[in-house]
Amino acid sequence: MVKLTDEVKKMFEEIRSTPVVAFIATVDAEGKPNVSCKGSLWVLDDENIWYVEGTGKKTYENLKKNSYVAVAVASREKSDGYQIKGKAELLTEGPLYEKAVKTNEELSRRLGREFPKPKAAVTIKVDEIYSLRSGPKAGEKIA
Repeated sequence: MVKLTDEVKKMFEEIRSTPVVAFIATVDAEGKPNVSCKGSLWVLDDENIWYVEGTGKKTYENLKKNSYVAVAVASREKSDGYQIKGKAELLTEGPLYEKAVKTNEELSRRLGREFPKPKAAVTIKVDEIYSLRSGPKAGEKIA
């Protein structure tokens, strides 16, 4: 069982308030990679992260066929970051999905533009964590 460290959790908290960026990598049925930027990644608990899947395009379609993902969250400012590997689960109903719907509604109101109803809330069970810090520890397995 892999647990998110406090440092990793903090970087996820910074996604919406600082120049921290997050990407999710998936592969399609033929093994072709896809990377997309995600601004809606949060820590669910010590072992899971989650995000709102709003568009339902390539990443979503890939996850239907292959649930393994890699997530990179990084701060250019700090020259630091983490890669998290794990297995995703698509939730189209239940409490977390309803939270995703409310999150999009709040975002729509705050930004003054319409966001579609989410296709899913996506949870990712953390299997491995790697450092993306520049220098000699880059790529080192943390957990």
